[in-house]
Amino acid sequence: MLLGWLFIHPVALPDHWRLWMLLPLLACVAAVYRATRARRAAEMPKATVVTFVNILLGMAALALAFYGAHWLVLRVG
Repeated sequence: MLLGWLFIHPVALPDHWRLWMLLPLLACVAAVYRATRARRAAEMPKATVVTFVNILLGMAALALAFYGAHWLVLRVG
């Protein structure tokens, strides 16, 4: 019942917090991905951090590429 209520009335976040919510999402994705790939539990923390950083840098590179393409379309097109 509570879960259904949360989908109908989502938690309101200030606009400047929304981008920061990407970090816990990436941490969860990296942990779940590494949990499925790890052979031993001891190797999981380092691999999770490496995966987290790789995803974060990849998404930043994609954002910069799309920003550059958008800038080119506005200036040239």
